[in-house]
Amino acid sequence: MNSQHPYLTIEVASTPEAHTIALNGEADLLGAPNIEAALADAATSEAQRIVVDLRNLTFIDSSGLRALMGGHEQCIARGHELRIIPGPANVQRLFELSGMNEILPFCDPELAGDVAPSDDPQI
Repeated sequence: MNSQHPYLTIEVASTPEAHTIALNGEADLLGAPNIEAALADAATSEAQRIVVDLRNLTFIDSSGLRALMGGHEQCIARGHELRIIPGPANVQRLFELSGMNEILPFCDPELAGDVAPSDDPQI
């Protein structure tokens, strides 16, 4: 599946241990369905750990936040461990204002156990 969003790319990499989703650009209303699809795909993977990397995200709105919350719920329901690598300060601000920084499992990149995303966006 290719992204239809001109300002969001999603890079996916997978190993038996971890499935990593790197979001690059803007996570908004137009990109939220692509984020939801990437998380739904990850939730069906064999990897125990799912890592969402927000380090290259430049913007997120409530639609992007909702997509991440839905992915978090899917991970819980399917027994996956979700780890989210925080984004820049302007991105993290939405999580802080909404209180989702207390609910979503943010962690330092070193603790995420993430794998390097591929060079070719898959979604």
